[in-house]
Amino acid sequence: MIVCSCNVLSCRQIKGTIAPDGSGPKTAGEAYDCLGCSPDCGRCAREVRSLLAEARAACASQCSSCASREIDCAVHVSVGLMLAEIEIVDEREAA
Repeated sequence: MIVCSCNVLSCRQIKGTIAPDGSGPKTAGEAYDCLGCSPDCGRCAREVRSLLAEARAACASQCSSCASREIDCAVHVSVGLMLAEIEIVDEREAA
């Protein structure tokens, strides 16, 4: 189900920002940042917060396993790629 019409974000995407250990965004703005976009009209903020709380509770009660974790947080992927590139450059300079 689409939660945010402005950014075309689904329930699954919003819930997917919560890590299996229950960590992740606590506000709608943080969830949008994690997904690489920003809130526009704000009508979905209450629903996004509710979905985040629901996902966090589900992860806590299901042995740290979250079925909605089908996407990677855009912020974490970007940081990981940047760190990998830094390591490659360091290796080249050392050689």
